[in-house]
Amino acid sequence: MVLQNRRGSAERKGEAMKETCRKALPVFRTLGRKVKGIAARLPMMRITALTVMVMITVSSVVTVLAATKEITVTVDGETVSASAIAECGTEEEARDLLRYLGYDISKESLVAYSVEEESGDIAIHVRTPQKVAVQADGNSKTLYLPYGATVEEALKEAGISLDGNDLVSPGLTTAITGDTSVEVTRRYTVKVTADGKETDVIVLAGDAASAVKAAGVTLGEEDFLNVAEDTAVTEGMEISVSRVTYETKTTEEVIGYKTIQKEDSTLYKGRTKVETEGREGLREITTQYKYINGELAETKVVSNTVKEEPVDKVVRVGTKSAVSHASVSGGTVYDQNGNPVKYTKMIAGRCSAYTGGGICSTGLPAAVGRVAVNPNIIPYGTKLFICSPDGKIVYGYAVAADTGGGCMNGIILADLYMDTLDECRNFGSRTMNVYILG
Repeated sequence: MVLQNRRGSAERKGEAMKETCRKALPVFRTLGRKVKGIAARLPMMRITALTVMVMITVSSVVTVLAATKEITVTVDGETVSASAIAECGTEEEARDLLRYLGYDISKESLVAYSVEEESGDIAIHVRTPQKVAVQADGNSKTLYLPYGATVEEALKEAGISLDGNDLVSPGLTTAITGDTSVEVTRRYTVKVTADGKETDVIVLAGDAASAVKAAGVTLGEEDFLNVAEDTAVTEGMEISVSRVTYETKTTEEVIGYKTIQKEDSTLYKGRTKVETEGREGLREITTQYKYINGELAETKVVSNTVKEEPVDKVVRVGTKSAVSHASVSGGTVYDQNGNPVKYTKMIAGRCSAYTGGGICSTGLPAAVGRVAVNPNIIPYGTKLFICSPDGKIVYGYAVAADTGGGCMNGIILADLYMDTLDECRNFGSRTMNVYILG
């Protein structure tokens, strides 16, 4: 160790000085005997000069011995002793003496000295500053503290305050030694809210994500926090977790059909005939619903598939020119084309109109020209010609093929089938002449 080397150097210097003095004593004794012999043979003046020379030599040696001091050096509690010719009246002289004895004392070291009044012996005390690095709150400070200072003193010197949750390594009472590293780890009380539950946790300095994990909460792939996950935690921080869930539903939707009209020159104007019945289509729709904490946040259609295509309804519309109305003359009815229609009987009564297809009571499909009657009055299969009493509204030729409820209770005479609902609405309910043909 350096201290042992220093001690050895000082001791060697002291012992060398003592050894020199011991060797000098026989020389002095011999010199004295020779001086006596020489004095007996020399004149008085020469004797005197020789005596003076010897006395000067002896005096020098005595002076050297008298100037040699015992020096005690204590460095950070470890003490060594040495001998040297020295004086110490100031701190600077004490530092010079330490350098002479082989000590490398930094300017930051504390040096104190004392001198014994009678002997002049010197005592020097040195306290070497200890290097310590303090790390806290993302910062690092390097300090030099006296030997024996504690970690707590180092934190105070660095201006770092602690609370009850913080961790310090090494412990506060640990003595500082050379190149000590002190680390302060902050711990914070954080409130985490998730799934309707609040949890207070104490966490080491870190980010919001680590605080949530410490609370025992696992984040789903799309779950998110009210703050960025890498946000540094602080005391009293409140973190809330938003849960993201999905629900998928599949529904069916009816696709309406179009009605297409085609002109037909074989039909008289004002008459229509259904060529193709319309049929609704079917669509399958899959919808994804996104919920945040159980509340609907977003709706998105993920698929839209037509399962059945609709069929357009095709209606033939007459364009053939016709006389404006039918007429009756004597026992003959003339249709809208002026053709005579022989009849055997005419019954006047209230008539209505209906549509919608279906099968007649006679088994025939419902169609224009097939009317519902009371078969007790007008037997099934009876051929008819129907028009208004003034001849302006002409239903035309028909056959009794169906039974209507209104016909059976006597409310109406005949229920006339028409192609469209609009035609039925326009016709309404009115008095018509029903001619029974022969």
